[in-house]
Amino acid sequence: MVSPRRSGTRSPRFVARALPVSVVAALALGMSAVPAVAQPAPPAPPQNAADARAQLDQAQREAEALTEEWHAATDDLAAKQAEADGLRAAIEPARIAAEQARSDEEQFRQQIDIVALSAFESGRLDQFNALLASGSPQDYLDQMSALEALSADQKVALDELLAKVETTRRAQADADDAVGRAQQAADDARRAADEINVRKREAEARIAEVERLLERLSPQERADRNGPDEGAPAVVIAGTGVGARALKAAATQLGKPYVWGAAGPNSYDCSGLTSWAFKQAGVTLPRSSSQQARVGKSVAWDDMQPGDLVFYYSPVSHVGIYAGGGKMINAPQSGDVVKYQTVSSSAFTGARRL
Repeated sequence: MVSPRRSGTRSPRFVARALPVSVVAALALGMSAVPAVAQPAPPAPPQNAADARAQLDQAQREAEALTEEWHAATDDLAAKQAEADGLRAAIEPARIAAEQARSDEEQFRQQIDIVALSAFESGRLDQFNALLASGSPQDYLDQMSALEALSADQKVALDELLAKVETTRRAQADADDAVGRAQQAADDARRAADEINVRKREAEARIAEVERLLERLSPQERADRNGPDEGAPAVVIAGTGVGARALKAAATQLGKPYVWGAAGPNSYDCSGLTSWAFKQAGVTLPRSSSQQARVGKSVAWDDMQPGDLVFYYSPVSHVGIYAGGGKMINAPQSGDVVKYQTVSSSAFTGARRL
């Protein structure tokens, strides 16, 4: 296994180059906020190519981070909707159990009432009748034992009634709890949906800003900004594990364009590519890079192997698949394509193995 080459301050997204004066002017004109979404005050107009490059890089990073937050909110909504659906499904069985318990309790109460009334009407004469009806002292004792057994049966019946009452109480409490938890889950899902809308608007505003800037670049300027495809590492992708299969799948997508929010099969953003590749290997990943950074087990820089997920920035907002030889396959940025790039130690914040 070949450790990834540490790249010092090399930009993780593209080779840093001075941008032309035309881009400086474009940035000066294009950094206004979208009115529909609250945005921070626009930065001061760039004074030179270095300032322009820094502002474009910052806009790109913010757009990607907001897009990943949008993906995370979408994952959160899906989980909350599934929870709400499960809890709603539990309401009906709980309601039926509560109704059955109430019915059992009512029937038992009626039986107890009959026994109690019978005992009240005949109870005063029971011992006297037993004495008159007995042919001998032994017969009397036998009849008295029977009366005591009847009294014991009534006590058992009463205990059973109390148990029925408690069962009814618990069944009703379970039904009420199911209703309450389902309502809470539904409320959480609605809040998650609202969060998605906020994050989506913020991401769209920042993406629109980046796209306006990119449109002003000439083809050569875009090529200079993106940097070359560095080519596959001199490493044979071996094995049949999940990571190896995902890496092989990702390699079939080389050259396809980066598109914000896309998850294949014709275009991708960073986490869209990794989620698609691992799905081909039989594993469903969360949609956002930040949540993908929680799956599997942590891997140190020097222990990375082909197929490991590689994460950039804190908080995490970019992900690729380690390909060996210090390189990864990733969907780098808007205007670029899926390709091999050197893993940057300056942006690296962790790796995970599934």
